[in-house]
Amino acid sequence: MYLPKSKQKKGGKIAGKLLDPKSGLPFLGKFVADHLGNFFKGDKITSKSQPLEFVPADVEDPKSNFVNVRRSPSAKDYARGAFTRFFAKDGRTGKVVELDKEKYLAQKKEGKLYRRTLKIEWYVTGNPEDEIIDGFLYPGTKAKNQDVINQAEKILPGIGDQILKDPGQFVVK
Repeated sequence: MYLPKSKQKKGGKIAGKLLDPKSGLPFLGKFVADHLGNFFKGDKITSKSQPLEFVPADVEDPKSNFVNVRRSPSAKDYARGAFTRFFAKDGRTGKVVELDKEKYLAQKKEGKLYRRTLKIEWYVTGNPEDEIIDGFLYPGTKAKNQDVINQAEKILPGIGDQILKDPGQFVVK
C-alpha cells in the first residue's frame, strides 16, 4: 500500500495510548499515523506495516464513566422476569460498554455529543424456546431478547457484536 508522505505523520504526542493488537500490551516504539487516524508500527507506512490499536485517553481512565461494568440480575429481577440494562456507545471509537445505573445517569448528564446511551429491559425468566399452544406461536425469552437486540442495534449499532452476543444470557426457566 502506498501512501504519500503528506498523508503520514510520524510519532508525536497522542491523546491516549497505542496497543499492540497481537499481544494487547502497550506499544512504546516508533509509530506513524495516516490521514484517517490509523496508527502503524515504524516510521513510514508500507505494505508490510503492522497496525496498532488506539485507545483514547478518556476510555483508558479508570475514573471515567465509560468503562464496562459486569452486571447480573438480582433475585428481585428474576422474580419480576426482567432486568434493566444500561449501555453507552462512543461515536469516535465505536466502542459499546455496559454500565451500571449510576454511570449511565452520569453519561446522560455529561451530554457529550459523541456518546449515545440506551436503556433496555432484558427478559430473564420463562421458557427460553418458542412454543406452540393451541395453534398459536408464543415466543420464548431468547426470541424476545433477540428482538430487543435488533431494536438496540438501530440505536447503538455494534451492540449485538460487542456486548449482547447471546440472547439466552441470564435466562432461567
